[in-house]
Amino acid sequence: MGNRSLNPRQLEAFRAVMVSGSITKAGLLLSISQPAVTRLIRDLELDLEMQLFSRSGATVSPTPEAREFFNEVERHFISTERLRESASSIREFGTGRLRIAAIPALSGHCLPDALARYASDFPNTIVSVHNGASVDLIDLVAASHVDVAIIARPASRNDCSFRLLPEAEAVCILPHTHPLAEKKVISPSDLDKQDYIALGHGSLMRMELEALLRAAEAHPRLRVESLFSGTVVHYVNRGLGLAIVDPLVASMVDTSSTVVRKFSPKIRYQLSVVYAPDIVRSPMLERFVEVFTETYERLTRSLQAHVA
Repeated sequence: MGNRSLNPRQLEAFRAVMVSGSITKAGLLLSISQPAVTRLIRDLELDLEMQLFSRSGATVSPTPEAREFFNEVERHFISTERLRESASSIREFGTGRLRIAAIPALSGHCLPDALARYASDFPNTIVSVHNGASVDLIDLVAASHVDVAIIARPASRNDCSFRLLPEAEAVCILPHTHPLAEKKVISPSDLDKQDYIALGHGSLMRMELEALLRAAEAHPRLRVESLFSGTVVHYVNRGLGLAIVDPLVASMVDTSSTVVRKFSPKIRYQLSVVYAPDIVRSPMLERFVEVFTETYERLTRSLQAHVA
């Protein structure tokens, strides 16, 4: 193959077969005949000097090499599609795209509220939002796949620029019929023998809570554990147990079934705005960060005042 560029049509055919699972369906997706797809795949295999599919009659199965190659091809197509969408937006509306990564807990109220305000200043901007765990999103922003991320800052990372958001405090959410709902402040000892919804083991908040529980010799009954804090509220809303969560999650409770109570001792909660390295901080980006920060501060202040 040497240094010759890959044929884009061959890559399209390969991607279509991987996504659809068959040569026939790939042909329909690309509006070409089945033999044409087969030819493109065979030519790609020759260019790569690598078998991509094993064939048994009309059935094709990707090889391990094909699966690994597909990951790279998919990244290429996503990047190309973003360029095409950005150019189309600039051509039609005279503006561009803002790419945001955010933890799922922000999707309840905070981020939609901020984007609603932001849209009044930049009504033609296309906003792409990617949700995920902080540990994954930091890699996205470090690789400049997104412009900015709103996450819990991993202590060991220094390859991006961070801006800390104001500290907030964890709270307790519990069914309104729960015996502890009568209390204004929940302590670790109160959780002893109570049904409990936990965050994933990688959560710093869970680690801090478990340290407090050990010190209080309290042993709650674990009912459900969930990787994302934003999903915990749904289990509490349905009466499965209580949980210690961040204020973003607490803002999403169903007030007809769930109450929010202060938790003491304090477990501090802090997010960061993380910028992609070497990014030009355009007025469009800076205005989003400003609006988001104001929205986040207002939401957390309101909740803390309520539980106080």
